[in-house]
Amino acid sequence: MTVHSTRHIVSFAIVITLVAAASSVMPAHAQGLTPDQETALRGIARGESPAWPAMSPEQSKALFEKSEQQLKDHQAYCLPHGLSVDVFWTDYSRSKPFRYETIGDSACWAGHYLAAIALRYKVTKDPQALQDVKNVLEKFDLLTRVSGRVGYIARYAGAANNEAYREYYKVYGRGEDPERPGLGKCAYQGVEPYTDLVWLGNSSRDTYDGTSFGLATAWVYVDDPDTRQQIKTIVETIGKRLVEDEYWVIDGKGHKTNPTPSFKLCWMRLLSSVSPEVFADVKKEYYTLVGDAIARGGRVYPVTYKEYFANNLNFIRMYTLTMLEDDPATKAGLQEVLRKSYHELADTLNPHFAAIYLDATGDTDAKAIAVLQGQLIDMPAPPRYFKKVDYRNNPAYEKREDNPELLKYALLSRERPESDFIWQRSPVLSHRDEDVPYETPGIDLFLPYWMGRECGHIPAP
Repeated sequence: MTVHSTRHIVSFAIVITLVAAASSVMPAHAQGLTPDQETALRGIARGESPAWPAMSPEQSKALFEKSEQQLKDHQAYCLPHGLSVDVFWTDYSRSKPFRYETIGDSACWAGHYLAAIALRYKVTKDPQALQDVKNVLEKFDLLTRVSGRVGYIARYAGAANNEAYREYYKVYGRGEDPERPGLGKCAYQGVEPYTDLVWLGNSSRDTYDGTSFGLATAWVYVDDPDTRQQIKTIVETIGKRLVEDEYWVIDGKGHKTNPTPSFKLCWMRLLSSVSPEVFADVKKEYYTLVGDAIARGGRVYPVTYKEYFANNLNFIRMYTLTMLEDDPATKAGLQEVLRKSYHELADTLNPHFAAIYLDATGDTDAKAIAVLQGQLIDMPAPPRYFKKVDYRNNPAYEKREDNPELLKYALLSRERPESDFIWQRSPVLSHRDEDVPYETPGIDLFLPYWMGRECGHIPAP
């Protein structure tokens, strides 16, 4: 999740002079937490079990409004082709994008976005939420066809003549392809009838993990027959390609990504749940493998791990498996794996993981509820931009003895360096150097919010 997400950020210097004078207009953020709530969260980060002062009606209302505004901003600014992106603006007015960013991970984040709006539909039954689900499903259908290798999920597809997208795709894949001027080495023109589009290849397991997470969540929570048929069509299209390719991710342009056992298991469960009549053999194989997977248990990574984002991929896979499982004994085993995984990371103050754990297990865990509520209350309101923070020389923040560049305890939401999806980053990062109008999409707020609403641990306004 880091190679394609951060490669182009090295060019901040190109536009930094455009925005230096504008930094003063960035909005302030009110804290939101009461002193007792903040004390409780910091105690959890230290491994304690403090009492959590429940959300007030005023906090519930403010959190709902903040989440709704973040969703509106995401849809207005961060879905240029119906798929989720970060936006590097020329200034804080948000009038002109310089370049879209993290597009290489867009399908993954579009899956997270799909999960969020499916949950929102489940809670509210808002017709617009259902239409939002249908709209993003149409984009996933496009991603499975634009390359000409039907069933392969492209990382992204957008209009070739879009300037902000062109700034990204012209060097996507470690530079321009000398044989195809104007296109990066992993960027390609779409096949008919998509020749006006450029799609991004070399998809990773991340691309497929986010997609399966979104499709599974929508399958569980959206009851509209037409929408379910949309989901089924997409899953069958992807599934037939995966089965034929033995679960390898192959873009047809020379790039291949191998399946891992948990990756394969997750997709087998999705295929078996959505289209059992087409994938009957897949379901049989799934049940020969899932028992061993439960026995092995989950895998979590420490806050010092360079590729900490792998924790998010593991959690969304476990959510997909657990929510779709219909055999009671197997489901209980998967829930226990997820439960243990969350408890190993309980002191990281991650409300996204807390929401996944609470929703998929049905547990009532006081510390997880505190993290879910408290960290979302504490999140800055939109728009959220990259901001310069540095705690390395601040005596109020203890440092790790094994790595003084990292902090000893997890930070609260408002203290953390901004990121594309803040909950996939280590909670003890001590600094970020950029202070620029790079807008993050905010899925990390409204996804755990609606999952928390659905499982009853975030009160309605």
